[in-house]
Amino acid sequence: MSTDLNLPGPESGYIATFGSGDPHTLFGHGFAGAIRDTRPFGTGITGTRHFLHLPGHGGRPSPGPGWNYPQIAEVLVEALRATSASRALGVSMSAGGLLHLLSTAHPVTADLDRIALVLPASFTGFSAEVAEANRSHLERLRSLVAAEDIDGIVDLMLSREPAEVAQMPPARSWTRSKAENLVRTDMSDGLGLALEIAVDDTSVAAENLRDFAGEVLVLTHEDDPAHPVEVAEAIHAAIPGSDLEVLPAGSILWRGRQEVRGILGEFFG
Repeated sequence: MSTDLNLPGPESGYIATFGSGDPHTLFGHGFAGAIRDTRPFGTGITGTRHFLHLPGHGGRPSPGPGWNYPQIAEVLVEALRATSASRALGVSMSAGGLLHLLSTAHPVTADLDRIALVLPASFTGFSAEVAEANRSHLERLRSLVAAEDIDGIVDLMLSREPAEVAQMPPARSWTRSKAENLVRTDMSDGLGLALEIAVDDTSVAAENLRDFAGEVLVLTHEDDPAHPVEVAEAIHAAIPGSDLEVLPAGSILWRGRQEVRGILGEFFG
């Protein structure tokens, strides 16, 4: 059995569980993220909190090159069923996986009454400007990963952060850990996810999003090329009654943790 609750193994479905009682909430991380990154989002949230490692992360094998959002959604389905969760929080690619489930009216979503989409990176498409920026960044990142240039990867990743954040020692250390994982594990199989679309732009998908009976919170921050505010705004517009919170740049992971915890605590209770 795994003893590190931040690094659960296959015997638990790569899920670490904290707390007890109802309700049950599932937390999913973003690309190159980990359970350690999502645990702070659960601070102050009542009930049982389940934290998932997606494939290619935390020692969980990658499914192979060419990750997509339907693939991520199916992993979330397994975790939601295993934990009997009635609430879910997804960061970045996990948010995309949850959106895919909502847009297809997957049966598991009938059991969800609250969903938080944090830093959503993809929805039904990108503007031409965002798409080109994503392609350019991905090409540079793939080249650096192929060259095993960890310092170069760190510099490239931090170039997308506000200058104040890029100079923070914890942010630099966290980014270096992500860079090392991209070079030394099979996580790099998922690099192309930045260009993938989470939700098919169809009338059926739009209707399913409108018909979701639960409450939805969309939480993002400004000036983050990897998680454009325009994506969060489009999601908010597509889901009637959803709440949208847009915080100042760098807030969610580094400079506004107390405010983020307050927003999530109020939403989940």
